[in-house]
Amino acid sequence: MLQWWVQRWPSSHRPTAAQAWGGYAVATVALAAGIVMAARRYGEPFDWMYQVISTLASAKRNPAGSVWFASGLGIAMLALVPTVAWLRLDRRGLPDPALRFPTRALGLGLACGMILALEHLTVAHLSDHVRKAHEITALLTFLGLYVGIIGHYVVAIRRDPTSLWSALVLVVPIIAIGVSQAVLYFGQRDLGWVDRSWRGLGVPLWLSFAFWQWLAVALLWAGLGQLVAAGGQRQR
Repeated sequence: MLQWWVQRWPSSHRPTAAQAWGGYAVATVALAAGIVMAARRYGEPFDWMYQVISTLASAKRNPAGSVWFASGLGIAMLALVPTVAWLRLDRRGLPDPALRFPTRALGLGLACGMILALEHLTVAHLSDHVRKAHEITALLTFLGLYVGIIGHYVVAIRRDPTSLWSALVLVVPIIAIGVSQAVLYFGQRDLGWVDRSWRGLGVPLWLSFAFWQWLAVALLWAGLGQLVAAGGQRQR
């Protein structure tokens, strides 16, 4: 959808830098507000270090707050459409061929994120109709956004090697998740799925999947903002 929009619409109707920043700002506020409100309505104090994001989004575990999370997510994904479309443009306001794949990946992430939001808001359980549909959609949301942003950085690195450090910062949580979960799998398989009880058991923070997941999301969002800023400089 984003690919078609950027290529087909006349240049006068293509998103501007102001619209890109506006979309990013609205998305940031909406998602942050949704997360905070969902955490406040959780039945007990929410432990950010040892409880995963899906706990806040679950209608079963967080019935009073999940709708806040879903609303924030849906608004954020919709608001980012002009931002992602603008990132695809070069300094002439034309689609940059090198950014075709990252744009498509980001578009997939936004679309799947909207589907997840609608699922929670309408109480329509995707997995009731297609096996593992919810899990697959959630995975595609994260992978689409992550791969898309990393893809933008790969193109930026080819043009300016100094962008390498920003890309490495984004990759660190993914590597840490793999290492920490491998340690758990081979050395402490009796712990089970990460939850609040891990803190009482004295499990190190670096082994918590939840901690790295939250960090990955925060860095992902910061990375998108940095791309918008770099895009503004590129298109001057």
